[in-house]
Amino acid sequence: MAKKKSKKNADKKEEKTEEPKPEKITHKKIKVDFWRTSLHGEELGLYQEMKYQAKTTYFSKSFEIEGVVEVDGEKKFIIAFNKDEWESRTKEDPKTLVLRLFTIMEEDVGVGSGGNFKGSLELSIAHSLVQSYEVRRPAAVFFMQLPRNVNFIRIVEGYRLIGTRWSYPLLPEKKDDKLQMVECRGTIGMGENFNVYMGKKKIARIDGQRVQKEFEIEIYDEFYANDKEFVRYLMLFGCACNFIKDTRKMIKRLYKGMEDDGTTEYRPPKREMDLFKNPRLMRK
Repeated sequence: MAKKKSKKNADKKEEKTEEPKPEKITHKKIKVDFWRTSLHGEELGLYQEMKYQAKTTYFSKSFEIEGVVEVDGEKKFIIAFNKDEWESRTKEDPKTLVLRLFTIMEEDVGVGSGGNFKGSLELSIAHSLVQSYEVRRPAAVFFMQLPRNVNFIRIVEGYRLIGTRWSYPLLPEKKDDKLQMVECRGTIGMGENFNVYMGKKKIARIDGQRVQKEFEIEIYDEFYANDKEFVRYLMLFGCACNFIKDTRKMIKRLYKGMEDDGTTEYRPPKREMDLFKNPRLMRK
């Protein structure tokens, strides 16, 4: 008797296929673009920098315009910092960094439009050495400040077994606000790349292109994408990414020089010492 052909299992469960994960929705894109050559600066010319100096005292005479910040594809801010001083640093004579953002002044308008101060970033070598002793490795500290905000926000490099980790607070500004911490975890690879977390939630990403000197920021959380202060602080940290490698080398040399007796030959300037002052006594 011939064997019956086995029937196909009609009610056999269909093979489960994984549904494609929805792409992360990017609610805001920012590009921090430092110019690789002096060509852009030459095109702007001294006159353009003088216009910024005439508009605001925040644009120091030692500043040079060295880049732009784009928000959602539109150029919004210029990046200016003390380039000559920063690039003149040596092993024996380390220099600090002061960087500020300003709204762009259009060529066809007068001094009255644009050129407004929108945020500052400052490296503190003294605070960096204090932090290095805390984590037992070279660790930099930057300070951020926004206009009409009396608080200095410290960006601190902390300890992480693999990769790097930076963090800074979002301080309460209004009655119902709460203290929050932003953590930027470095990823392994070329450039300065970070995943930005609020607790366990990834809310943004920074993709650094070291050669191009560009840092692209994507914000995935809609609430924070619309928070001007959060966006501005993340923008300033994106600016700091351009200087992390050189800063780390400088702090490492100074920190190693303190191993024997805990003393450094670095003499902090007054602007750095002011960051240690007791604000309660200053108000009296």
